[in-house]
Amino acid sequence: MHAEAPKILLVGRAFTPGSQFLERLCRNGGACAIAKSLEEARAALREKEFDLVLSDIALPDGSAVPLLSLLEGTLATLYFCVGVRDGCWWLPALARGQRTWGDAALRPPEFAHALETLLGEGMSHTAEGVPLAGAENANVIPIPSIQIASNKPERIQPEKTKAR
Repeated sequence: MHAEAPKILLVGRAFTPGSQFLERLCRNGGACAIAKSLEEARAALREKEFDLVLSDIALPDGSAVPLLSLLEGTLATLYFCVGVRDGCWWLPALARGQRTWGDAALRPPEFAHALETLLGEGMSHTAEGVPLAGAENANVIPIPSIQIASNKPERIQPEKTKAR
């Protein structure tokens, strides 16, 4: 990343202004922008270069995968967020413009560590430099929770009949 504060683009409905996730990312003066759709992300990328792009993989107007080709060859790092039953996984797509697509997915604690390494120490500390409680062994950054409906129908338990 640059010596100056990183420019971060968050893409998807899970990223909302005022969220703890956004506040921690932008705590150290990072320039954070939010795009709710692929089209909004494309517009933001035409206007400005970003150091880090974090995106839901499924957006209201389609898949976020086209961001991969838009950012390839730039200095941007790109991760896709995929919702799973009890949280999410982060898929590395680009590291400073070079493809990492296909690398192992990261669980939230691993992703928090990757972001801390990428963005610096400020990720696990408050603005005053005080370590966050439990940051050493917990999610340093709360990850947006995205639920994906299961394709399997839930099993309905038969009602118990009353004994006469």
